[in-house]
Amino acid sequence: AAWDAAKMEYEWKPDEQGLQQILQLLKESQSPDTTTQRAVQQKLEQLNQYPDFNNYLIFVLTKLKSEDEPTRSLSGLILKNNVKAHFHNFPNGVTDFIKSECLNNIGDSSPLIRATVGNISLASMKHFC
Repeated sequence: AAWDAAKMEYEWKPDEQGLQQILQLLKESQSPDTTTQRAVQQKLEQLNQYPDFNNYLIFVLTKLKSEDEPTRSLSGLILKNNVKAHFHNFPNGVTDFIKSECLNNIGDSSPLIRATVGNISLASMKHFC
């Protein structure tokens, strides 16, 4: 029963509009145009001010199997950088969600996604342990 309670704590659902906005940014960030890339970078930095932004990133990486792998992996890469730079500012619920999602997806069928999840786990290990 204690395990069920802990598992329930990690349940997080994205706001559909917010999710679409982040997916759009992830797609735009893959543009070869440097002006677009700079604009996306600024928006991503602004989004870092929202505590659940990292929940969206892990959600895209681990739950949105319908998205293409480069977009999912990019989401994970941004999350890894956020973990390295801002982990100490993450609320507990966010760290718990990231931890549980990494553990649940370390065996993803995609080698790219597995590697990305592994990189997030390594980046956060000093904080998680």
